[in-house]
Amino acid sequence: EIDKKIEEFSIQNNSPILSIPGISHFSGTSILAELGDISNYSKPSQIIKFAGVAPLHYESSQFNAQHTAITKKGSKYLRKTLYQIILPVIRHNPVFNKYYQLKISQGKGHRCAQGHCVRKLLRIIYHLLKTNQQFDPQLLR
Repeated sequence: EIDKKIEEFSIQNNSPILSIPGISHFSGTSILAELGDISNYSKPSQIIKFAGVAPLHYESSQFNAQHTAITKKGSKYLRKTLYQIILPVIRHNPVFNKYYQLKISQGKGHRCAQGHCVRKLLRIIYHLLKTNQQFDPQLLR
């Protein structure tokens, strides 16, 4: 019953996020609920930081880390939702699949490549919500 109401709400809301292949009504609504009003963010990096998926840079006077983690500061619910949906997005969306394969071919691990795809997805979500456009894979690089 709750799932049906969430689906009805997302259909009424008609969010451009739902036009991305691999994102369901439930996960799209969850992302929208966690992000809140898009006008609170002036650039995509703010959403990336809010989700806690920004790269963590560690360096001291003579040390600069080669492999870094994500910050994990921010909304753990948004981060969890994004990591749950990124595999279906990679599987059903040729643009993300190509980007994922590029990161793997560059020597990145599976989780690292997923993190890159999550950040790309957040930048796309930011643009779609700001411009209120539907997802078009032809416009992506």
